[in-house]
Amino acid sequence: MEPTPNTLNYMLSGYTIFAVVFFGYIISLISRWKNLRAEEKMLDEMEKNSSSNSTASPL
Repeated sequence: MEPTPNTLNYMLSGYTIFAVVFFGYIISLISRWKNLRAEEKMLDEMEKNSSSNSTASPL
């Protein structure tokens, strides 16, 4: 009967790769969320300026 092979290194490598990918995904989501909030703020300001300009100078 053969002894059970030692696969601890493969397990640790797998968990390490998973952790790196997982935290990379979380960082990507945070970055995209910040960009989305900035774009929303910019669009709100554009809408506010557009509505104030259209009411300030009627044709």
